[in-house]
Amino acid sequence: MGMFKKVVLADNLTAALEYWHHSYAELTRLGRWEFLAGLGLRILLDFSGYSDIAIGLAQMMGIAIPENFSWPYLATNLREFWRRWHISLSSWIRDYVYIPLGGNRHGLGRKVLNGLIAFSLVGLWHGPAWNFVVWGLYNGVGLAISSNYAAVLGAPGALVAAGLARAPVVGWVVTTLFVFVGWLVFFYPVPEATRMFLLLFVSQR
Repeated sequence: MGMFKKVVLADNLTAALEYWHHSYAELTRLGRWEFLAGLGLRILLDFSGYSDIAIGLAQMMGIAIPENFSWPYLATNLREFWRRWHISLSSWIRDYVYIPLGGNRHGLGRKVLNGLIAFSLVGLWHGPAWNFVVWGLYNGVGLAISSNYAAVLGAPGALVAAGLARAPVVGWVVTTLFVFVGWLVFFYPVPEATRMFLLLFVSQR
């Protein structure tokens, strides 16, 4: 299953995305959204594919490795997403960076700062490039807001939290859009990712 996801699906999807990336601005608006969806599927199939390969090879040798991806695109909020996505990395960063820094034990400001530091390191783990740092901070800020709507945004935030609790489908849509837009920054330099994001909503930029 891991080989199929990685070699057949992810690698071919990567080739298609690289081909269409060169003419991204000339795509229809729907085509650009389809490109974004493909980008999100590509990284999930790639990362979870090689994780499944490692899990399967380990089982052949009698070693049990925990699941690393648990249907992350079904998450209805960012906290749930990061509990489902790249579980080994997320858990390591939580246990050896976020919690030792103080976690959420010293007030909201310190909690947010600790989260931003942790997510910056998550970004740098993928490579020494600014787009990875920005991607990490993007997710850190998103998680800080989505986990503390009322504390960060006040009364409007409390209304948002209550509304999302009553409408999990809306939470899923918001979470998925946030995560998928973040993949633009993950894969491309920040100026190019910004341009690609704007082109999701306008004809040309």
